[in-house]
Order: sequence, then C-alpha cells, then structure tokens
Amino acid sequence: MGKYVLVIERAPDGQAVHSWKPVEDFNLMANSHAVAPRSVQGRIVQAAFNRNCEEERDACESMCVAGLKGRDWSHMSAGSKKEHCVRACMQPYLDCCTLRELAEGKAVEFHAMDEAVEWLKQNSDRLLVGAVVVIAGVAFVVTVGGGGFLLLAPVIAFTSSDVASSSRALAVKP
Repeated sequence: MGKYVLVIERAPDGQAVHSWKPVEDFNLMANSHAVAPRSVQGRIVQAAFNRNCEEERDACESMCVAGLKGRDWSHMSAGSKKEHCVRACMQPYLDCCTLRELAEGKAVEFHAMDEAVEWLKQNSDRLLVGAVVVIAGVAFVVTVGGGGFLLLAPVIAFTSSDVASSSRALAVKP
C-alpha cells in the first residue's frame, strides 16, 4: 500500500469510484507545499468545527420520540420507544464524531481496507486536505488531484532521502 495512491473520483452517474495507482504516476512533490511543507510559511489553517454532536444526538432522539405518537405506536412502551430512537440516532452521531475528529486534525484509523475505502467514498466530499487517514497501519495524507479528484497519498511519498530528517507539520495554505 505504501507504493500506491488511492484515487477517489465521481463517475458520470455521480457514484464515487476508487482505484489504486502507483505513486510514480503522480508528481506529489510538485504540490507538496499544500500538504507537507519543508517550513511552514504563512498561517496554518485549522478547520473550525462548530457542531455539537451530543446536542445533535439529544435533539434527534427527542424528535424521534415525539414522532412516535398516535395509534400506530401505541403498541410500544415509553422505554422501547426511547430505545428505538437511541438506535436510530446513533449512526448520525457517530458520523458527526468522525467529522469532528477530522476537523481537529486527528487521524482517522481503519483496520480493514474494504471498510476504509467504503467510508472514504461515502465521505469524500467532507474530507479536509491535509487530514491523515491510517489504513491497515499505513498513514495517508488527503490531497486533491488536478482534475478535482481526491488523492490519498502515503506519507512516505512526501519524504526524500536527500534531505536531512527534520520534523514536519501537516498544513493547508489558504
């Protein structure tokens, strides 16, 4: 995986499709200033996340329970209605938490390739350039290709053996 770039793009029918292409097919260092600069010149843009996932979950559950009134729902107890709504609102809550982690610059980690690719395809329009995604122990940096498609390039592709080792910061230049 460390020698390949994950490309996610939209097909003409709007579906997200992916492919793995050799790192050599891309000139990642030409655009490396937008992902892993040698020295950070200018501002580092922090993504602002202004949603409160817990409040959204609570509001979802309240709206759900309020919607379970009338004859069609009389067979359910108050406790089973609450349980139903907790389950129904869990996935949006988890999605919100994942986006919050991305915005805070934390790496998103997947242990299985299929799970990672599926999640990335579903959330490609929400990924932030410079975010780190770890797939089966390999760290990838989110970048964009010239055609507007999403690239996940292995972090190792941005290193050079002719440069002395130094600390680097992931940054997005405005």
